[in-house]
Amino acid sequence: MLAQASVRAIRHKGLTGHARTSAARYLTSGTTLSLRPTNQLNTHCGAQRSSAFPAMTSTTTAPTLTMNKRFNSQTAAAPLWDAPTVSYKTVKKMSEQPSPNKYLIDVREPDEVAQGSIPSAVSIPLSGFGASLALPDIEFEAKHGFKKPGKDELVVFYCRSGKRSATASDEAHRRGWKNVKNYSGSWLDWVAKEQERKQNDKWEDDD
Repeated sequence: MLAQASVRAIRHKGLTGHARTSAARYLTSGTTLSLRPTNQLNTHCGAQRSSAFPAMTSTTTAPTLTMNKRFNSQTAAAPLWDAPTVSYKTVKKMSEQPSPNKYLIDVREPDEVAQGSIPSAVSIPLSGFGASLALPDIEFEAKHGFKKPGKDELVVFYCRSGKRSATASDEAHRRGWKNVKNYSGSWLDWVAKEQERKQNDKWEDDD
């Protein structure tokens, strides 16, 4: 009688198939079982699996790179406007007879300028060139140590080989400077011509 009641309980709790048959055999043999509905058993087993094998998550953080923008002859953008060029003789005269309304501007980076520059030249690195030209006059002078060139004044740019100075000339022209020129030979030409001139002076002295 107890077995029959237990079988009815098995049916009531929703056990089917093999689970029902196994439970009935234990009941008829006098073994007491603690029964759970099938959905609860599955939920319990799932919880055990979840606790035994927790979900694994992987997070990957891309490295953040901070780079200072630096221009050289290879990275300077090609100019859209070709500025008139000047020769060594013109630059030599500017270096020997500086004028407050004529500017010889070196657009190389500070570490390059530290290795040598043309006498009387001032510096505006190409890496911050556009931002510098956009500054108000007072802020420009405070940053660079000389007055901001007027848009009608002569401005001659040079760099190492003439490529960055061509880019600077184009930038200044697009921002409204009208009397812009490029020393196309730039620092390399200056050094070569200075060495040649000194050598010639030495030969003249020997004569």
